[in-house]
This record gives sequence, C-alpha cells and structure tokens, in this order.
Amino acid sequence: MSKQDLAAELKLVSAEYEALIESARAILIQQEFKESAREIFTFCKKVTGATSGYVALLSPDGSENELLFLDSGGVMCTADENLPMPIRGLRETAYRSLKGVFDNSFADSHWVKFLPKGHMRLANVMFAPLIIDKRAVGLIGLANKKGGFTQRDIDFVSNLGDIAAIALRNSRNLESIQHLSFRDQLTSSYNRRHFDNEIKRLEGSDEYPISILSADLDGLKEINDNFGHREGDLYLQNCALVLKKALRGSDFLARVGGDEFALVLPRTNQASGEEILNGINRRIADYNRTRKGLPLRISLGLAVSKDGTQSLEDTYNEADRIMYKNKSQRKSSRN
Repeated sequence: MSKQDLAAELKLVSAEYEALIESARAILIQQEFKESAREIFTFCKKVTGATSGYVALLSPDGSENELLFLDSGGVMCTADENLPMPIRGLRETAYRSLKGVFDNSFADSHWVKFLPKGHMRLANVMFAPLIIDKRAVGLIGLANKKGGFTQRDIDFVSNLGDIAAIALRNSRNLESIQHLSFRDQLTSSYNRRHFDNEIKRLEGSDEYPISILSADLDGLKEINDNFGHREGDLYLQNCALVLKKALRGSDFLARVGGDEFALVLPRTNQASGEEILNGINRRIADYNRTRKGLPLRISLGLAVSKDGTQSLEDTYNEADRIMYKNKSQRKSSRN
C-alpha cells in the first residue's frame, strides 16, 4: 500500500470512528428519534460519499415505509413524500435478511419502473435495516454514490443502523414512560399530575374563557362493597368513556381522585359549558337506556373563569362545590 493509499485509509478510518462516537452521543443527547436519526443519516452520507437518501420506519407487518425524512442531495425530486412505499425489491431483501444490501446498477434494473412520478434518478442504492429484537423496524436508504457502494459501506452503515435502532428503542421507551407518568392506567384519561400541570400552563394564557367541569361518580363505594372491585373498575371505565365522548379537540379529561374526574374546556364560556354538561347527561341517559348492567350515575358541576381574574384553581374548587350541591340534591330527590 502506497503512502497515499495509507493516508486515505487512515482518513477514512478516522471519519468512521468519529461518526460512530458522534452517533452514540446523538442518541444520548436527543430524546426525539427523528432528530437522532437525521444526525446519524448525515454521518452515513458524509462517510460513504452518498449524496442522497432517507430514513423510514416500517409498518408492523413490514409492508410499507413511513418516511421520516428524505434528502435528495439538491437534485430535483417532485415525488410526493406521502405516497406509500411498499417493501419490495432491494428494500425487501434488507428487511427479510436483516442485512445491508446495495446495487450499483440500479439505474439499469427493472425496479426503476416502480419509482413514483417525479422521483430523482438513482444511479445506485444501498439499504441497511434498523433491527430491534431480531426484527427490521426501519431502513436507512442511501443513493447516488460516485463510484458505487462497497461492502465496507454496508458494514459501516449497518453499525450506525444498530445505533439508530437503539435511539428508536430509547425514544419509544421514553414515550411509554411519559404516557404512564401522565395517564391513569385504569381509564386511560390523564391523571392528577397532568391536570395540575395543565392548570398551571393555562393560567394567564390566551385560552380564556376557560370552563371546568367537576364530575363525581355516585355509588362507587357501594358497587365495590356489594359487587367487588372488578365491577367497580368496569364502572369507572364506562363512566370515563361517556365523559371522553364530550371532549373536543383542545379539551382534556383527568381522573383527579378515586371516583372524581375533571374536564378542562379552554375557550368555553358559560353557555357552551352548559351545552357540554347537558350533552354528558344525555349520553348518560342513552347509555343507561341501551346497556345492560349497572346504570351510570355521575354528578356534575360547572364553573367558568371568564378572563383570568379568578384563578383556575379557584374555578375548579367552585365547580367542585357546585357538583357536591347537585349531588346532594340528586340524593335528596331519590329519597
């Protein structure tokens, strides 16, 4: 090996090593997989010499790509990024074999006819799978490398693909943890922690008027005592489902106590809040009329902070007082 070849080899080894280190750092710093994947993809391009490519996730059955981003390398590409990308050809080989593959004669292959209208020319292509638990969950695709791809490119990008897979696993684990930390596991509504955080966030915002509905389930203790906690849990879940159906896009439901829920309704005045409350009562009546089993009984109270002069905590407390007043009246009328 000549001195010139040796210098080139050392330069490439140094670039590969640096890319591996920086990729590992990226997954430690970034929480969003898309951001980590973009950095890792940039290192793949830089080291291999590819000028374009993409990173995509695979649908659970491996039938299509969900494109995270596409880098055309400055070449005109008018293909719709939202079009489905079925796993076939070389992509399917990478998916099935769990190994990186390349084709330096792609432009002359029959697969070119499957490219969508407006797609840039692909002289050569390479794909490396992202593998989690012995299953391909994504792909790194590279294209248009001057001189063509090599096995060394495959080995290097596959290593970075392993790092990208770790980033994806970490991101999914984080999403799962975040979901659990802000959700009530029994009803899948938000929990008290999320309710308190959102009340603080909305305080002084431009979301006024803000209505809060306090909802308390009547008779849950008696159901638990007489029919068991399993029946009580089902009762909670059914009540939560009825309440959720009243939500609009910016509203949210939180379980703030054992048998207590709160609905927070931004940009909702008294009249609109009362419409939602009445709608919940209609849904409860419909449920009880059409379903067998224990009837749902929910006491409701509505309060509104018109412009922020009344704190949302005080608004919730007011809704709670009204709810208990309504609960007492309902109990008296039944007696």
